[in-house]
Formats: sequence, structure tokens, C-alpha cells
Amino acid sequence: MTKQAASVLKHGVVVWGHIVQANAMLFEPGDSDCPGELVYSFDPAIVEDPFYLQEVASELFSLKGTQPTEPELAPIAAYLTDETIRVFGLRVPDLISPEVACLVSTTFFVRKHLPHGRLCSSLFPIVVQPHKPHFALPLPARYWPPEFLQIWV
Repeated sequence: MTKQAASVLKHGVVVWGHIVQANAMLFEPGDSDCPGELVYSFDPAIVEDPFYLQEVASELFSLKGTQPTEPELAPIAAYLTDETIRVFGLRVPDLISPEVACLVSTTFFVRKHLPHGRLCSSLFPIVVQPHKPHFALPLPARYWPPEFLQIWV
């Protein structure tokens, strides 16, 4: 475990996260751990309506491969298209999320920490470093409530 991951797990805040993009291999059984992008928010409104993140993730992903004319969207489109740029707490523009302050962070999906070793859903608990840089990790499955594990699979 990296120094950053240990710090996130020790000092981080658990919030809802939604996948913006992840390697398709992660949705199938396998051995490869891969990076991906998560959108999340520290806003308490997300506790009440975590599915709002799905809308934001969809809007963000729709920018991939485009060249938006809006200056605040162009950097996100470039970053998602490139797939080698890493961000940690990139603010989602108000054009995409006007009601709730959302952030995007690159993460690394370690299969041994996912239920059944794969992604089964795009919305799940994550742990985020509360100060910059906002490193984010999927909350290891051993900390998930049993009823949520059942829903996941």
C-alpha cells in the first residue's frame, strides 16, 4: 500500500462516489488492477440523493473525445480524452453541476478490495482525503455494510 493510500484510509472521509470512466476489464472477473475516474461531493445533499452523481458522471463522460467551446469544459474534455492525465480534486464546472459542488479524482481500483473482485455498479462508497490533493479510493469492501454488499452483486 502506498503512503498516500494509507493516509487516505486513516484520515479520509467516506462519501458516495460514481465512476466517470474505468477500464472495461474491471467489470469482468480478472486479475488486472486499473485506474479510473470518480466524481464525488462533500456536500451533505449527496447523502440524501447520491444518484445525482450519476447525472454528473454522465455529463462529464459525454465530454470525452469532444472539443467544447465553453472554456470551463475544455480542460475536462482534454483530460478525459487523454486517459493518462491524473487529477485529484478537479472541480466540476457549474455548467455541469450548478446545484452541488462536485470534484473528480483519478483512483486506482484494486480488485482485492472490491466485492467479488470486480466492479458491479457505478455508485459506491469511497474514501477521500478531505484536504488537497483530494486522493480518492474505493472504500475497501470489508468496511461495507452487509446489506450494501448484497445490493452490489
